Amino acid sequence: MSPTAEEMRLRERVVERVTSLARATFGDGAAVLPFGSQVTGLCLPGSDVDFVIRLPSAPAPGGDAVDDGTNASAEAVADNPLRRFADAVLDEYGTRSELLVEDDLGRGGARDCDDDDDDDDDDEEGDDSDHAVGADAADAGGGREYLSYLEVIEQTRVPLVKFTIAPHGIDVDVCFDQPHGPESADLMHRFMESMPPLRPLTFVLKYFLASRDINKPFTGGIGSYLLQLMIVSYLQHRAREDVSRRHGADGRHYNLGSLLLDFLELYGVDFNYVTTGISVRHDGYYFPKGLKERRESFWQPSRPFGIAMENPLDPTADVGAGAFRMQMIQRIFGHAFRTLLAYVSEPAEPTDSILARIIPPTEEMERRMIAKRRGVPIAVVDDGPEDDDEEDEFGPSDHGGNNLGPKRRKTGGTKERRRRKSSSRNDDDRDNGKGERSIQGGIQGDGGKNRGKKRVRNST
Repeated sequence: MSPTAEEMRLRERVVERVTSLARATFGDGAAVLPFGSQVTGLCLPGSDVDFVIRLPSAPAPGGDAVDDGTNASAEAVADNPLRRFADAVLDEYGTRSELLVEDDLGRGGARDCDDDDDDDDDDEEGDDSDHAVGADAADAGGGREYLSYLEVIEQTRVPLVKFTIAPHGIDVDVCFDQPHGPESADLMHRFMESMPPLRPLTFVLKYFLASRDINKPFTGGIGSYLLQLMIVSYLQHRAREDVSRRHGADGRHYNLGSLLLDFLELYGVDFNYVTTGISVRHDGYYFPKGLKERRESFWQPSRPFGIAMENPLDPTADVGAGAFRMQMIQRIFGHAFRTLLAYVSEPAEPTDSILARIIPPTEEMERRMIAKRRGVPIAVVDDGPEDDDEEDEFGPSDHGGNNLGPKRRKTGGTKERRRRKSSSRNDDDRDNGKGERSIQGGIQGDGGKNRGKKRVRNST
């Protein structure tokens, strides 16, 4: 589910256009810095493109403004930058209705310039021409970009401008004068170099959270940076355990499936969110949230179940302060752990893909697999292969059983194929049976089948 080369080009073009717009709005003295998954390379196709805009420093009270040679005005700094930039974004991109009007007016003007020597012919062609105008207007813009969503979110821990660029569906978040954004991306690059499992675990868990709509900090979910710090902390403690077992701490012997299972067990079953805080500094450690020197920054009396995650770039800042749905997320992690446990215990439950039990394959996943195998853009891929011979190429992979593209007869494929295959009725009956009831946007249960089973664990 990583973005294709074409999708990355579109995202980079958005970065360039938003950067130019911000400098035109606030002056060349404004620093426009992308950060987050767009910079670290850990973005999903639907991940936001994050920016922080650092405005030129305003003059001190009673002091004179300093002319730094830029065209940034005092008004640009003094006014609400969120509203100012939102207006600039709206003027830059426009909306779909504005594109419809522009196209209609443009074509209307072109028709007025036509010769009308033959009135009868013009009348006969008029209806067809009008119909063509309406059809083209319905598809206004074509490849032209416009806004499908724009909102200024001020009543949140980090105020931001949030907008979506159509027709590509690229979400953009812009905040102002927030510290540590780009620096956190550099930090994560260093962690990825020293911890090889960090990258694949981040992709899987980000998609796991996104599929349940619990990945947005402003709605109480786990953001990308918090998730990565949680994974880093887990890997740090896991490395110490491996050193004590004389397995080494380089991570080369790790089984990604075992790491995922242990991560879900740690944060879904074992971790005490009420009393314990997390730090990834000094090779990682836990601390009591109630310590006198920690209480002010990390203890929230109204949210005792909140996750306390120290920002390694600012030890007094709590990265997890906005994740107010952490108690529910803990239950989601625990449910996913018990679901996976049913398929790695003795006797094991038969399945083509263990990972598909908590991340059900979607039509988009299938289209991306087909596009990568054929070496073609995703846009030219149809709903799916039509015959069994072509379907076989999406059979069980040789990646340790964690196949995200199993045969759809057993894991639930696209609607079109389920209608075409006569055997799909049995599949649907099984998918709706005991242990497959959807909770929180697609978490699939184990129906209690893991009770009394012995867990099969990797020796590492």
